[in-house]
Amino acid sequence: MYSMKTTAMTLAALTITLTLGCSEEPAPGPAEQAGAKIDQAVETAGQKTEAALDKAGNYTGEKLDEAGKAMEHAGEQLKQ
Repeated sequence: MYSMKTTAMTLAALTITLTLGCSEEPAPGPAEQAGAKIDQAVETAGQKTEAALDKAGNYTGEKLDEAGKAMEHAGEQLKQ
C-alpha cells in the first residue's frame, strides 16, 4: 500500500491547498455590489429625511412661538 511518508506528504499538501484556497475572500459579485449601493442609498435618504424633519420641527416650533405671542398680545388688547 502507501507508505507513511507518502500519506503524510499527501495530507500536508491537501492541508496547504485547502488553507490557501479558503483564505482569500472572493471579490463581491454583482448582487453584493448592488446591495451595497442600495444600502448606501437608504442611508443617504435616511440622513436627508432626518435633516428635513429637524428643519420642519424647528420651523413649526418658531411658528408656534409666534402664534403664542400673537395670542398673548391679543389677550392684552382685549383687557384694555
